[in-house]
Amino acid sequence: MADKDINNDKPMQKAFPATKRSKKSTSKEVEALDLDVTSVMNLFMVMIPFLVSMAVFTHIATIDFSLPPAQGTSEESKESKELDISIVVTNEGFRIVGTGKKLDQVPMVRGQYQFEQLRVLLKAIKFQYPSQKSVVLVLEGEVLYDDIIKFMDICRESQFPEIGLSGDIG
Repeated sequence: MADKDINNDKPMQKAFPATKRSKKSTSKEVEALDLDVTSVMNLFMVMIPFLVSMAVFTHIATIDFSLPPAQGTSEESKESKELDISIVVTNEGFRIVGTGKKLDQVPMVRGQYQFEQLRVLLKAIKFQYPSQKSVVLVLEGEVLYDDIIKFMDICRESQFPEIGLSGDIG
């Protein structure tokens, strides 16, 4: 007995009638696809030198500095013959402070720090303490970035390669 619609006496049609298979390529006959990878290769040819050059620029633009050591009573610092040097930089000028010693304030002249005097003072300290390698810059909030970099450069030129940065002390 054929399937008939309940409401009608007509035979029901199937939702997906069977059709004859078309003759398309079978797994035996695989066509070679030609992918155009020229644009991807062009992208890589541009990106690789760009990424390599950015790595070099990042290395050049990096400024090494360290944080000052934590305050505490340690026997190592008492026995050490090194001096804890800090350069306090304010809007009026700068002052070099060593363990218990304070030099006079070096005022700004016409809105400029006296970097040459800083260079002379640091070289004198280096002469007295040749094993000293570290300096801490104590910066007031309004000190310009260019001036900070100049202070760091002068410290490195004066053979103090380990530079620490500290915030405002006031």
